[in-house]
Amino acid sequence: MLNVNVVVGLNIKKIVNMKDKVLNYIENVLEVPRDEYNGMPTCPFAKKERESDQIYIDTLNNNNDFIVCMHNFIKSGKKSAVFIQDDELSEKETKRYQKFLNSILKASDQSNWKALCINPNDKLEVDGFNARSLAPCFLVLINDKKDIYYAHKSMKDTKYYDKMDLKYKKYLGI
Repeated sequence: MLNVNVVVGLNIKKIVNMKDKVLNYIENVLEVPRDEYNGMPTCPFAKKERESDQIYIDTLNNNNDFIVCMHNFIKSGKKSAVFIQDDELSEKETKRYQKFLNSILKASDQSNWKALCINPNDKLEVDGFNARSLAPCFLVLINDKKDIYYAHKSMKDTKYYDKMDLKYKKYLGI
């Protein structure tokens, strides 16, 4: 018979290992300046939040659902969140799931937050580079809508979007 403490210990190691993989993805994929984004990082704002320890990371599962994760994130006082989700979704399901999560935020009076899903199965790329495919698992990013608005506004006058095709721009709502 399997010892419960051993199983719990293995699950904690798996969670810690996945958090490390997510931080590695943020640092070594999203923060790296790329030619595809005209010398800008895939996510120009990730480095500042990571270095100032403003990213809350949690795992979505049966015992820790989206609302619980949101509650813990808000309680943490951090600026943004990344929720790790073990379940795999097809590319077709990503946008629907993202809309579903945003409807939960709206219904629970948390509409100042926006969920953005990063699915390794997504085929969205910029000039041949697909940062999403390098994600260690399905991720749900949570950011304040005002921060997203001002970030988008600050990037409009840059060359960040120049190599992005219409499909990707439409997906992002640009």
